[in-house]
Amino acid sequence: MNIETTYQQLVAQYNKGVQQKDAKAIQQFLSDSEGNDLAENKQYHLEILQLRASAFLLFGELDKAGDELRKGRPLCADAAKWIYDFNWALQYMAEFSFKRGDEKIKYAMQQGIEVLTNAEKEIQDEPYSMYYQLTINNAKAFMLMVLGDKKEALNCYDKCTFTPVPIPAYNDKEVLQILFANYTKGFAVAIENKDITLLRNLLKVISIDDNLLMNETNVFRLFYETLVSAFDMRAELITEFNALFKIKDTLQPFMPHFASFLTLIGEQNFEKLDQFFVDFK
Repeated sequence: MNIETTYQQLVAQYNKGVQQKDAKAIQQFLSDSEGNDLAENKQYHLEILQLRASAFLLFGELDKAGDELRKGRPLCADAAKWIYDFNWALQYMAEFSFKRGDEKIKYAMQQGIEVLTNAEKEIQDEPYSMYYQLTINNAKAFMLMVLGDKKEALNCYDKCTFTPVPIPAYNDKEVLQILFANYTKGFAVAIENKDITLLRNLLKVISIDDNLLMNETNVFRLFYETLVSAFDMRAELITEFNALFKIKDTLQPFMPHFASFLTLIGEQNFEKLDQFFVDFK
């Protein structure tokens, strides 16, 4: 059997197991893909290692998933390493859904922070690099907040530049997806700390209404209207917002203010939300 056939069969085997939600089939994929003969083709080898990581993740085996991604990292092109690392770090967010206790969540966040630290070092100088750095630090600050390190979480933003996304990039749905898909984590940090400066800086990046940004004094109205406009433009933003909403109860011990905010959003209690933002300083 040649390399391409082996690769295609393994991919098909994985996809079938996932689509049919067949745990035995996914386990068989892990067995069949272990020690495969794809090393001669870096791209095939890397993709199978990533599928193995995803398979382990489905079983809640975060450490094993990390081991597979660690093996694949040297095969990744230099320009793509930061994205590879970033997506690797995001896998640790899955721990919130497993409901295995607070210590497991903290351990997962520690692993994620370590990978994000490496990711930031891999960002190359290009037009959108400032947004990539902000993306990484939104995630890193979020994880640090879960660990209770508020000071270090806020320090993440010292190195960030809060430049508004150019309108052409905003309108191009293929550009900066990774920024918008992870932006709510930054809002979570600002809301948990009731930090008006950070909140305004984050809003400035994604605002398409300069008049609202400059003149609106009601903090909740500023936040809400900016967010609604951004939701309309970039679906990635609302997807992540909804994902964090689903784990709000699990987040409560770590980020009680943000969890309360999400609860009020769910209740659509705008009067209490307006009061909630009054305390921001």
